[in-house]
Amino acid sequence: MIAHRSPISGIAAYRNDYVATAAYDSQVILWDAKTRVAISRARHDHLANHCAFSPDGTLLLTGSSDYSTRIWSVPDLRLLCVMHHGDDVERVCWSPDGQLVATASRDRSARIFRRDGTLVHHLTGHAVDCVFVEFSADGRELISNSDDGDIRRWDVATGELLARVTVGDVQMDTIAIGRDQVLYAGNDAGEILALHGSGLTVNEGHALGVKCLVFDRASERLLSTGYDGFLRVWRPIAGGGLELEAETRAPASVWLRCCAVDASKRVVVGTFGSSYAVFDVEARQWNMSGVEPTHGLNAVTHAHGATWSVGDAGSVWRDGKLVSQLPSLCNFLLAWNERVVTGGQSGAIFDARSGAKLFEQSSPLNCGVVIEREGERLAVFGTYSGQAFVLRDLGHALELVKEIAMFPSAIKGLAAHGGTLFASCSDASVAFVELDTFEVEHLIADAHAAIVNGTAALSGGRFATVSRDRVLRIWDGATSEAYPTPHAHSVRCIAACNASGVIATGAYDGSVALFDVRGRNWLEFQRLTDFGISSLARAAEPGTFLASSYDGYVYLLSTTARPVRLRVNETLLAEAA
Repeated sequence: MIAHRSPISGIAAYRNDYVATAAYDSQVILWDAKTRVAISRARHDHLANHCAFSPDGTLLLTGSSDYSTRIWSVPDLRLLCVMHHGDDVERVCWSPDGQLVATASRDRSARIFRRDGTLVHHLTGHAVDCVFVEFSADGRELISNSDDGDIRRWDVATGELLARVTVGDVQMDTIAIGRDQVLYAGNDAGEILALHGSGLTVNEGHALGVKCLVFDRASERLLSTGYDGFLRVWRPIAGGGLELEAETRAPASVWLRCCAVDASKRVVVGTFGSSYAVFDVEARQWNMSGVEPTHGLNAVTHAHGATWSVGDAGSVWRDGKLVSQLPSLCNFLLAWNERVVTGGQSGAIFDARSGAKLFEQSSPLNCGVVIEREGERLAVFGTYSGQAFVLRDLGHALELVKEIAMFPSAIKGLAAHGGTLFASCSDASVAFVELDTFEVEHLIADAHAAIVNGTAALSGGRFATVSRDRVLRIWDGATSEAYPTPHAHSVRCIAACNASGVIATGAYDGSVALFDVRGRNWLEFQRLTDFGISSLARAAEPGTFLASSYDGYVYLLSTTARPVRLRVNETLLAEAA
């Protein structure tokens, strides 16, 4: 059966005929829009991030973290053309006449190609990752934007930079072009900015970051999705304003990173499951038929003598046995006192063993760490919106001790040692927080050249970080030493065993590496799976680590033996048999 095995990160619709989806399992799938049955599929060599139909529906354009953009025939998805980039391709689009394509890449540039793959213009100048491109309605201009809010207009014919606008200092990664060339941009503060002939209008769009904007020319309506879990439909009004027409809180399995509109004005949306979801705006109804849970794992830990894992489906496994089913995708597992706690997309924290909800706030959660403060074991949890919540375990529930406004963007990793909490951010910064006061003592911008994905505490009060720049940094106070990793793609996670002096790192391409902190050298490097490594944790024995993967398996790593794939859940075991 053709289906996705990891979250759907890109989606496109062509009339009422086809829906295309791109996902973290590297698959691109073409679906019959009427029956929602898969017609064909193709594969990239790494995460598939986005897709777009040509104006006549005969071609599909895709972008991937394998540094390529590809054109496929429809409906058989036969590969016709490959275009190469210097880093992940996050966004792709067609010109209105279907003769050109444009791409946004994390190599900080946009590109324009002819449909035969010939490079027309390489558009450079963004200071950070270029994450979005869109042609103007007449096809004469290309608009690009980068994570730092830098929006640029380019002449398609000449490649000349026509205009540059930087709006605020909040991360921004989605734009849409409305009627009369109004440019809408969504940022991590939840605002929808409208740039128009008479200036700038700021609209309150979502309680948390805006993740996707789509302007539907047929209905002349703007759609927005946000980290607050809402999909909203807006009617543009004079002066760049927006009037809310409809809203819905998405089901737990829906991933609001991407959406598109079909010819019937229904909204197709990506999910964390095997297929896509549909929202009927007129009927105000969600259709989730065909969306089945997937086995992908996002976190693993060793706690209370057992191996625990959790992932996209919210299923918590302990030594291969299902112990609870949670109503949310979960991103972390944390052993805290007698508990193991978890949380993720819904913003709630759950007891992993019982499934009980212990605490709730609105922003999705990424990570957590236990700290010692005044003889008490507290826990700190990091959110997508940059706040950290310090909680106390009361036994029957969790109590809020302190909310720390730490970063303007997502907290990607937390570690603690002594009186210091160390945190990393998606804007490439790190922070040192004094636990006595919960005040940020040092904030280091540009700690890495890209997103800092993970942190670990080392002996002697030091910390380590990994990033999509593929560099390991060891921090001693506010200074760091850099060690290039052997990974070829973004490094997703890190764990440290101070007893053995070894650090483990894992990447989105499924590779793992071991680093000797004392000798300052890499010991091992190998690729375990075609899927990414989602998390790492210390195992029971010194020098051993657990690695969870988006393929649904956990791997045991060691400095002295070959990796071993562990029993994770009965369903995967049955499939393997």
